[in-house]
Amino acid sequence: MEQNVTYAFGPFRLETRTQFLYHEGENVRLQPKVYRLLLYFLQHPGRLISREELFEGVWRGMVVEDASLRQAVNALRKALLDDSKTPSYILTVCKRGYRFLPEVANVSTVQTKSLPDQSKTEYSDTGWQYDAALEQLLEAFEQAAVGNRRLVFLNGDRGIGKTALLERFLAKISRSELTMLRARCVQLGGAAEPFLPLLEALERRCQEPSGKRMIESLHRVAPTWLYQMLNMLEPEEIAALQPKVSQLSTGRMLREGADFFEKLGSDQPLILILDNSHWSDEFTLDLLNFLVSRCSPTRLLMILSFRSSENCAGTRRLEEMREELRHRGLCQELSLHRLQ
Repeated sequence: MEQNVTYAFGPFRLETRTQFLYHEGENVRLQPKVYRLLLYFLQHPGRLISREELFEGVWRGMVVEDASLRQAVNALRKALLDDSKTPSYILTVCKRGYRFLPEVANVSTVQTKSLPDQSKTEYSDTGWQYDAALEQLLEAFEQAAVGNRRLVFLNGDRGIGKTALLERFLAKISRSELTMLRARCVQLGGAAEPFLPLLEALERRCQEPSGKRMIESLHRVAPTWLYQMLNMLEPEEIAALQPKVSQLSTGRMLREGADFFEKLGSDQPLILILDNSHWSDEFTLDLLNFLVSRCSPTRLLMILSFRSSENCAGTRRLEEMREELRHRGLCQELSLHRLQ
């Protein structure tokens, strides 16, 4: 049996079935993380709740910064028409946490019969988990959009919904002034061509109606990359390109690739997604590692989705990257888990 609960406090009412907050009968819109924060406060009224407890209870132990908690609290205060200086609902206890002040009444508890299908129960909890991950992806994009490059590792088993999560994320931030490149790695038996998934993603973009500008940018900034896509060029364009690539090497391609993606991110926000990155070639991973380590401002968000359960060279290289970048504070990690 599942319980659908309605909490009442002051002129407000929160329904857990619909996840709607009402103020004197009017619906108040809440973001998923703000809803979870309010629900946690309602379940623990009157007592001091530390930041660490909120990170565990609201974000389920996901790695988040104090600023994310402050933003969620401020958004909740705004929804509750609360004043932080003379609070009626959320009291900040300096350096200790928060206390939810009003009396809370459970005004109705409705019993509903649970569906026997286990996948339905898992979808409910997983949806909650995805809301938290979605909020963190959106926050990472907002940081990248103002010039703070970001790299996010998205880990989860096959079929758990990484692709669906990314589609929801892209739908949320869809805008005209945005460049998005999505590369997909595949499992190959032999040695992979260096930078293969990125080259294929760029080739697809160059074939679009707006691709001419990207080809021109590649010609100026990364001619060694354009030389890998000769089918995109006319014979006279190939002849003009050849003098620029006489010294062709993977080291030069790495440097030019970093310059090119940074240039894309300087013109407008760039989202670069690498799906199934556990099957990536080492050169692609080295390039992304190099990109996130550079210091110049660029509006770049990189998302690497992968399965840590895969036993392959790419998984081991990803673990090395995560360890190094985590130690330097240069990455964010999101993990999706199946219900036990």
